[in-house]
Amino acid sequence: MAAHAKPIRSSFSTAHGGCAVPAKKATNTNETASPVDLVHLSRQSLGDRSLEREILNLFKSQSALYLDRLSNAKTSDERKLAAHTILGSARGIGAWRVAKEAEAVQADTAHLQDLASLRHCVDEANAYITEILE
Repeated sequence: MAAHAKPIRSSFSTAHGGCAVPAKKATNTNETASPVDLVHLSRQSLGDRSLEREILNLFKSQSALYLDRLSNAKTSDERKLAAHTILGSARGIGAWRVAKEAEAVQADTAHLQDLASLRHCVDEANAYITEILE
């Protein structure tokens, strides 16, 4: 990445009291009030903002690709692989709600499931990512 990469939008920091700490932590889970846990992402990237931007952009493109693969999977193994990929990616960026939904799909790949909830969570995370990267 170029050294002049645009930083994550500063208004996000301002809107959240000067730091990227999620507003609320859910009890007994890793879920946060925001669709992506930016503190977790920062730890994963060792604070490298350019790397964070790259990871978030990759999540956006790959999540759409693997949701499509999940929707079109013909076998239980194909569904499991697609759900597992989404799960790992979501955990990597701290998209806890996406991870929770993908985990549920992965756990029961023998049956075709309605993917609306997973799609909603992915769409929500991707909209949030788009907003903070602007």
